[in-house]
This record gives sequence, C-alpha cells and structure tokens, in this order.
Amino acid sequence: MKLKFYEVDSEYIKYLKENGDDKIPNIEYEKHKKFFCGIVLTINNFNYFAPVSSYNKKVHTSFLIMDKDRESNELKPISSLRFSFMFPCPIEYLNQKDFSKEDKKYQVLLRKELHYCNTNREKIKKIANEVYQLGVKENTRKKFNICDFKKLEEKCLEYINLKEK
Repeated sequence: MKLKFYEVDSEYIKYLKENGDDKIPNIEYEKHKKFFCGIVLTINNFNYFAPVSSYNKKVHTSFLIMDKDRESNELKPISSLRFSFMFPCPIEYLNQKDFSKEDKKYQVLLRKELHYCNTNREKIKKIANEVYQLGVKENTRKKFNICDFKKLEEKCLEYINLKEK
C-alpha cells in the first residue's frame, strides 16, 4: 500500500499530547500545519503515522528523506520521518494532505518527500517496527526518547469511546 501524507485532527492530537504522551509533536506552526506520513506501521490493529520533520540529522529512531543536490548531484537529507514520535490514529481523524493548497515551491518539496518515502516503503516499515519494539520497553523508550506506544494505543481507544458517546 502506498504511503500518503496526512493532516491529523487537532483535537485528537491535543488529547494524545495531554493524556497519552507529551512527546507528541505540536502541529500548529506559523507557515504550515505539521503533517504525517502513514501508514508506516500496523500493529495490534492500530495504524501508525509518523511526523514529517525538517530535522535532517541521522538518529537511530528516524528515517532521512533524501534528494539529489543540484550542484554535487549527491543525495542529501532534506527532511525525516521521526518514528520516536509516531502514534496510532483512526482513519476518521485524518485528512490526506492537499498539496494544491500550498505554494508551488513547497508543492515540489512535498512531492519529492512523498516519492522518496514510497520508493523506500519497506525500509520505512522495518524501521518503524524496530522503533515500536524499543518504545514498548520502558528502559529503551527512555534511552531513545520515544513515545509510550502502549499508552498511546490505550488513549486512542479511549478517545474513540469518548467521541461515540
């Protein structure tokens, strides 16, 4: 299944951040709303989404998104998927990112990022699974600054139940 970029309902993010894990990223920024790549992992009947970040340094819990440098023609990091901050999200709290609402230069960047992610889907799913395994153990979660995925899964279900009432 192809990866896509999504925007996530602000109320859902706020709920997870306040009740689940404060490592969940802020999504409101001056120029753009933070968006997420998914589905990077499906585990325990939860679909996980990872933030796309401008952070472009290699860390154990992320995947660098690369592009060819115009001058050197070498691959250079342009952004990353931050698996340490991924979270489960029901499909009803997602909207596929509409690139056409962005300026042309940003659209080009988004398309490059998404293309690179789709070219590397298997690697992304493998890293997401490895980070998930680190995040379910307290000692490795703290060592690598990873969200508490089990608690986020609990809070995801709790949020669904609150909304159904």
